[in-house]
Amino acid sequence: MEMAEVVMNPVRQRIFQYFLLHETGTVKEIRKALPDVPSASLYRHIKILADSSILMVVGENRIRGTVESVYQLNKDAMATEDENGNAVQMSLLGICASFARYFSSGNADPRKDMLLFTSCTLRLTDEEFSDFLSEINQVAVKYMKKEAVKDSKTRQITLISAPPNE
Repeated sequence: MEMAEVVMNPVRQRIFQYFLLHETGTVKEIRKALPDVPSASLYRHIKILADSSILMVVGENRIRGTVESVYQLNKDAMATEDENGNAVQMSLLGICASFARYFSSGNADPRKDMLLFTSCTLRLTDEEFSDFLSEINQVAVKYMKKEAVKDSKTRQITLISAPPNE
């Protein structure tokens, strides 16, 4: 399975996000953070991430005769070179497929679902752009840390920076 295919799955993205917020985690801890994901599905996705070297086992907890693995993101596995842009293109296709599924489901209600699409052009120095991204990251992390409550809905946000056509 290509790296882009591995990380573009919505459940695996949420697992990945968990590890961006927590240095380590067990399946039990991840299940608590993602209560809407069935246990069998969660185990399968974690296995895919581990088999792809995105997650690595960094410890074990012995609990009444069983062994619980402690996982951590393998940051080296995520630092891949992609001069041809294949991973980016696969990611964009994954986003397009997600919207196609949404609109073909027969249940699409963009207003109710608060669908958002916006685009803007910024004229910033590299330092200013780095500050901008840092601020966006701080806001995203603030909301990623929020606990799910009764009426919480899963929402996927994608931020893409593209080179200008000048």
